[in-house]
Amino acid sequence: MGRPRTAARTRALRVAIGADHGGFALKATLIPVLNALGCEVADLGTHSPAPCDYPAVGFKVAQAIAGGRYDRGVLLCKSGVGIAIVANKVPGIRAAACHDLFDARRSRAHNDANVLVLGAETLSDRKAAQIVTTWFATPFESGGRHERRVKQIAAIERKLSRHQTSDFRHQ
Repeated sequence: MGRPRTAARTRALRVAIGADHGGFALKATLIPVLNALGCEVADLGTHSPAPCDYPAVGFKVAQAIAGGRYDRGVLLCKSGVGIAIVANKVPGIRAAACHDLFDARRSRAHNDANVLVLGAETLSDRKAAQIVTTWFATPFESGGRHERRVKQIAAIERKLSRHQTSDFRHQ
């Protein structure tokens, strides 16, 4: 497959990758896959197989993407569930736990997912690499119902953010 590019960009896609100890080995396998796709990859941790807490890594990657330092992200933990929950707490993040090629295609094409989440204990290295390749090659189907729905998600995030700020001021 060719190098992943966004619509108006000519530079390589900037990708932040992170994993807890459960996804550490798979992360090492996927970084060369991302490099081969032409991505500029930043490894945001963990940097050893020693036990660590997935919320810290998930938040670090999600915040870096939401803040514009990276275009997309890849997160890994044992199941993919916990770290996806964490990432989706960050406004602007649409993290999708993908278990197969259908999930990979649909999360990009219909949901404009900006973080791919994989469960290291549920996927072989080969299947994970196929999912990564498919996810990065699949464009968002902008316009129409999919774009309208992604905009609705963003509006909900803004509404919740304003509501939480208002609640905080009244405490």
